[in-house]
Amino acid sequence: MTTSGMQTGTTGSLKVKALVLGVVAVAILVVGAGGAYWWHQHNLPSQASAADCALAQKIIDEAQKQDKSTVTKWLKDVRELRYAEMKDGYLSGQIGRYEGATATHLTGEGEASTKAELADMSKQANAHCTAAKRTLVFPPIAA
Repeated sequence: MTTSGMQTGTTGSLKVKALVLGVVAVAILVVGAGGAYWWHQHNLPSQASAADCALAQKIIDEAQKQDKSTVTKWLKDVRELRYAEMKDGYLSGQIGRYEGATATHLTGEGEASTKAELADMSKQANAHCTAAKRTLVFPPIAA
């Protein structure tokens, strides 16, 4: 075999290796991108239905009408309603936090929620209503 023949064989072998490495690299990128997309989707908040978001807003609005004399019965009734009607448990949890904050504020029993905590409740609850294209409005808790 001549020297030029060896170079052609070596060059052809390098091209095959480069092609195989390129295909492997592309496959790794595709799998990595798919995995990253799955991880992102997996970690998004659950998405509540429009009905759940409407019920959440109704509960928030009714909280504003309560006073110390009505809050205990309201809290019992609204929890039963929320447990029976609201399908998204994560949204239900955030609305339950708001109900509790309202009751604490009105009765004076326990530690009142801070503005930052109320803002966090609002942000987290609204994250569950994105797909329903609803924005829950959390007014300050009534005195």
